Amino acid sequence: MVVITSYAFALNLTLSEGDSVQEDVINLLMACSIESSAAIEQALIHDARIVVYRMDKARDLIHALETTDWHLVFSDLELADFSASDLISLLARKDLDVPVIVVKGTGSEEMAMRCLESGLCQFIRCTPPYLQHLPRLVDDLLKRAEKEQARRLLEHKLIESEERFTDVFDNTSDLIQCVAPNGSITFTNRTWRRVMGYTELEVRSLNLLDLLHPDSIVCCQDRFGRLMSGETLNCIDFKFVTKAGETLNLEGDCGSIIKDGEVVSTRGIFKNITDTVKAQEALKITEAQYQALYENAPDIYTTLSASGEILSINRNGAAMLGYEVTELIGESAAKVIHPEDQREVFASVDKLFHDPEAKVDIEYRKVRKDGSILWVHQRASLEPGVTTHRLLVISRDITDKRNLEDKLAYQASHDALTNLLNRREFEQRLQLVLTRDADPTDKHVLCFLDLDQFKIINDSCGHIAGDELLRQVAALLKGLVRSRDTLARIGGDEFAVLMEHATLDSAVKFAEKIRATIEAFVFHWRTQRFSIGVSIGVVPIQTARSITDTLNLADMACYTAKKDGRNRVHASENENICILN
Repeated sequence: MVVITSYAFALNLTLSEGDSVQEDVINLLMACSIESSAAIEQALIHDARIVVYRMDKARDLIHALETTDWHLVFSDLELADFSASDLISLLARKDLDVPVIVVKGTGSEEMAMRCLESGLCQFIRCTPPYLQHLPRLVDDLLKRAEKEQARRLLEHKLIESEERFTDVFDNTSDLIQCVAPNGSITFTNRTWRRVMGYTELEVRSLNLLDLLHPDSIVCCQDRFGRLMSGETLNCIDFKFVTKAGETLNLEGDCGSIIKDGEVVSTRGIFKNITDTVKAQEALKITEAQYQALYENAPDIYTTLSASGEILSINRNGAAMLGYEVTELIGESAAKVIHPEDQREVFASVDKLFHDPEAKVDIEYRKVRKDGSILWVHQRASLEPGVTTHRLLVISRDITDKRNLEDKLAYQASHDALTNLLNRREFEQRLQLVLTRDADPTDKHVLCFLDLDQFKIINDSCGHIAGDELLRQVAALLKGLVRSRDTLARIGGDEFAVLMEHATLDSAVKFAEKIRATIEAFVFHWRTQRFSIGVSIGVVPIQTARSITDTLNLADMACYTAKKDGRNRVHASENENICILN
């Protein structure tokens, strides 16, 4: 049972309405015998702030330490079921920084030595000479504890502040660096190191010249000199070379760090604009290609009446459509406009006759004499200076542009070697399956294929043989998949099949069919013959999973197939793996 002795003196003060007085309370834990506690309490009786709690059992001590904040602890050297050394260890385990005073003479000298070895240096005896000075000792200890607590709080705040600023620097998308006057790199943030590809240790040995692209050396040397003179530079751009040798385009601001009137370092905060620069360059190239195409292609010049009759057409334009000029004069423009586009074309023509200031550009299909299609971009305006309104129409051949767009779209979504879908397009289609609202009873399955023995053929016969093998395997797979399945090459010798509206059992049978077909396939290269195999992982698709988790599960199933002997099918569902040899 915890014995509690409390000294709290009532304050005989006259308070005005709304005033209150509350003294600071000092909680004093007395882990002592009744005799020791009584002597100590008597010595401290005149301090009304002190509230004393006494206990002499280990369980009561533990409970007290867990439930109350203590300012000071008195302890006998040894009690029935715990000692002062146990108390010190308990405080350390609970990370409690509370001053402890041990009552000497209440235990063995050995226990006193153990307390000294633990770092305790406050001992008293319950004798008048000691007890006479106890109030001052307690006051000194409490003041020291308060100062230590304030110091630790300040230290904690400083650490938190440093961590907060470090977190801001490390988690910004900007690249931050500091460079010493000799060009050595003195500081980089996490983003800088991640983008540049260097570790923090590697950065310490780098010099600015190690990072600059040859195109930027001269301008950056000039800028560095200006920075060392204290100048600030805004919106500068330059190129770095990453550890992997890639060119990085950066843009940002630089300044100087000045100490005692002297520049001790430069600092720079940059944005990675590489993707923007590449996109602009690619756009310029594409625009130049299209412009060259347009400039070298003849245009169709036509004059139309308000009713849509062809009043005139240039010879090259007629030839592009497969006609002689005389075959089109007097005919309706509908003769050379695709039926599905006629409403749109004539609506734009009518709009211009009623609103000459309107700007109407349209793209549509013309039909040649042989029935083939010619895509055109059309711009029209009313012919000026005539009494009878006529429309001047310029139709530019954009068939090549349309075909190029289709080709670019195809190339962006297909593997150049096998003409299968590439990984990017496959992941997009898989993402659609994962995110669409569907009947929960409808099942979809992902198959992950990795060719066995491919590296041997690739290494022994060369990459040309390896490429041919991949093309032949792709052709085999094309002949096996269903029309609704999505087949793709997603890596070097890795393929994937997205089977929509398929059960796991049917997918396993399909995977086994693939495995058997590839196992029976013989690859001929010159005078050599090779047999290969394929390891296949099969997993059901769950809409709750992310695309990364889904692909990882399929990859893991495939890896298990390889680990267990290769040329086999592993089907994984809810962590259960089914093995088919």
